[in-house]
Amino acid sequence: MEKENPLETRKSKKSRIIWIIIFIVVNGGVIAYTAVDEFSKERPSLGYQFHLSNFAFIFAGFGCMLLALAMETIKYIAMMRDLGQKVSVKVAFETAALGKYYDNITPSGAGGQPFQIYHMHKNGYGSGVSAAMPLASFLFMQLAFVFIAILTFIFFGNVVDTLAIRIPAFIGIFCYAIVPFFIILSAISDKTAKIIVNFFIRLGGKLRIVKNVDDKIASMEHTLDDYHDNIRLITQKKGLIVKLSIYSIIYQLAICSIPFFVLHAYRGSGSLLHIIAQTVFIYCAITIIPTPGNSGAAEGSFYLIFSQLDYSGLFWGMLIWRFICYYSFIIIGILIYAYNAFVQYLKNRKERHHEKN
Repeated sequence: MEKENPLETRKSKKSRIIWIIIFIVVNGGVIAYTAVDEFSKERPSLGYQFHLSNFAFIFAGFGCMLLALAMETIKYIAMMRDLGQKVSVKVAFETAALGKYYDNITPSGAGGQPFQIYHMHKNGYGSGVSAAMPLASFLFMQLAFVFIAILTFIFFGNVVDTLAIRIPAFIGIFCYAIVPFFIILSAISDKTAKIIVNFFIRLGGKLRIVKNVDDKIASMEHTLDDYHDNIRLITQKKGLIVKLSIYSIIYQLAICSIPFFVLHAYRGSGSLLHIIAQTVFIYCAITIIPTPGNSGAAEGSFYLIFSQLDYSGLFWGMLIWRFICYYSFIIIGILIYAYNAFVQYLKNRKERHHEKN
């Protein structure tokens, strides 16, 4: 077994500490700014605007989050069934929920898919399907958002007039689309995908942006080979493609509907379609932010877009929105780990009891 390099280990720990500090500083700074801005304005008192009956809207917001998680779970159940694998609701739910957990605690949301592959393989699924199912889930999730975003830009392009949001949003939708493009291209023609990737990596090397060009090319070609082999398992099932598309669109619409219910809990204005469109702009604009869960940028963009509404409670609405669509997934992940650890503890205790007897 290869020994760990102490220097690399120290660098990794240092990098994690730096990311944690950045996360805290950026998130705390944005929240502090929005709080000062909110409470310095003369608006009707919070008690006047908010009533206990409005908790129904907040519960509806949580319902959207649960609907989104249910769609992710159903996607895995559908893939298990259509690919001839054992169907486990527990594994499907844990793969969906823990994938969101790791997406939300790692920079740029890079941790979810690798963990999902590991988790499925750990639970008895073969290497091929363990890689194919999370990859397909990710692919259709990205394509669903790109589809909704394009419709938003065409039919609701005027719902956001702030250039600080519009320009990053147009850049962000390109970033959303480029990964699915290469996944699909690798499934259709892996050679063409490799030629394009090689060109851009070598270009990055000449511009001093990419280091170790040959190693990067080898790594990307290996990744594209995995995409090519695994995505073919899914594309052979036409009915499955339709189901995954529908579930992914419902997921994205549910997540983008959460601000509507949160804002209306504080007597906010705006139709469901308009607020969904504004939320799509937010998600497009913050996708290039590398902090875990796009923290800082998400809160700032939300406040920037919806601060034009003349009602109190926007700051609290922003916090509730982030709790529902971000921190809730982290809490669910922690609860899953705690539950599995408790079950394993009981199992070990029972086995020790049998050994004694």
